[in-house]
Amino acid sequence: MITNYLSPISFKIVIERLPAVEFFTQRVNIPGLSMNAPQQLSPIHNIYQTPDRIEYSDLDLSFIVDENMDNYYEILAWMEGMGNPETSKQRSDLIASKEGMRSDITVIIENSARNGNIAFTFTEAFPTALSGIALDATNSDVVPPEVNVTFRYTNMTWKKIS
Repeated sequence: MITNYLSPISFKIVIERLPAVEFFTQRVNIPGLSMNAPQQLSPIHNIYQTPDRIEYSDLDLSFIVDENMDNYYEILAWMEGMGNPETSKQRSDLIASKEGMRSDITVIIENSARNGNIAFTFTEAFPTALSGIALDATNSDVVPPEVNVTFRYTNMTWKKIS
């Protein structure tokens, strides 16, 4: 059986709450995970127990900012509604919205024929960090600004699509 390598450029993002971000996404890192093995102390050497929970890393993605900054504003408004609403209505509108305070995020990795192959789903995700926008008039090339956003989530699952 001959298998192709995983292509790092064949993926798409599905974020119901952030349609403008999903279209302009440039990079995403499938998070790592770790398990801490509790240790039992012993006079001779420590005995490690089987871990009982997984710790997932944050989900990080980068996207190009569109000229109207709609995709940047989608995340900014979400974060402000959660953590620094100007009015109680801003927070209650976020809670009452179809998506609520959290949203599922799916990363679909495509195979060599550009068909969906594996889907990673991050349930109940919410943004925790949004980078600034770098504007630089000294650049000789016009490079659209990219920003990074970090998400926390409740669980990560994956499944084969094809």
